[in-house]
Amino acid sequence: MSERLHLTKPIDGWFGDFHVTLIEVHAGGATALHGDIIPDGARALLRFPWRGAELEVTAEIAASGSDGRSMLRFVEESAELRKAIDASGDELLRAQEANLRGEREKNVVGEETLTSASLGARAFRGYIVFRLTAQGWKQRRSLLPDQPEDGFTVSEDEPQEQIDILCRTYESGDAETQKMMRSIAELSTRR
Repeated sequence: MSERLHLTKPIDGWFGDFHVTLIEVHAGGATALHGDIIPDGARALLRFPWRGAELEVTAEIAASGSDGRSMLRFVEESAELRKAIDASGDELLRAQEANLRGEREKNVVGEETLTSASLGARAFRGYIVFRLTAQGWKQRRSLLPDQPEDGFTVSEDEPQEQIDILCRTYESGDAETQKMMRSIAELSTRR
């Protein structure tokens, strides 16, 4: 059995005073997305909800990327986290067995399909915000799919040829066309 929580979607939490989005939680640490810069080596209490409980464990930033993604290392044992990981593994195993028997309803908790958790939430990468300025297109990474007034936001997984089409159409379009391009981009972030 794997030594991690089986996330079906990212979980919001806190690393000290920093808001983080957890995309993976395992026995030794976690992978978090965050908008603020958190220095390597920073140590704080990581808090996040899981199945109606608030889990807490002291962690430190083991490595940070320029994309707002950090690897956290747990610096203490947490009996509550260990219990949650064990229960998550058991829950996933029961869901997989239910699927084999054709009992799909036993594979769902709330709106989550548990066997999708075996894929994890790690695939979530974020978004790219494109803004048309007097100097041309400017882009930046974002954790949120919010659409700017002077451009659009798409998923990082959007194919480059689609982004190129959106950019060209937005540049040459009137206000109504630009609004439509934002709507199309917004729809792409919901896939």
